[in-house]
Amino acid sequence: MKWMLRSLLVLLALPTALAVWPQAQAQTACRLQREAKCAGADLEGRDLRGINLRGADLKGAKLRGANLAGADLGGADLSDADLRFANLGGAALFSTKMVNADLTGAGLRYADLRSDTDVSGAVMPDGKRCQTPSIGDCKNPAPVPPGRQPLR
Repeated sequence: MKWMLRSLLVLLALPTALAVWPQAQAQTACRLQREAKCAGADLEGRDLRGINLRGADLKGAKLRGANLAGADLGGADLSDADLRFANLGGAALFSTKMVNADLTGAGLRYADLRSDTDVSGAVMPDGKRCQTPSIGDCKNPAPVPPGRQPLR
């Protein structure tokens, strides 16, 4: 009788486990390393200090509040990424593509932002949208239009 009850409980739990498994698989499928393929990854609030993600595909990644201090993101694609309130202090961001990324409130102190870092359309830490590709040319970014607010 007990084995029948256990079998019934396992069978009842199986659909839930199978429904959750693909989500867990998707979260663990991203290996955080050089040239990683992590587009859309949810890395919100993660401590990624000093990590080497050179050349990584992080398009649309959720990195809100992540600690990327000293990280190597050279040549990475962070287009459309949510980097709000992320710590990018001392991070290597040369040749990084940050098109339409949201950097509202992000810490960029001592970050290596060179002229080849593409920030066109990005919302800068002060909440203003950069209209030019070069961070060096983005001295007076345009305010974000009311109809197009930063990512939430």
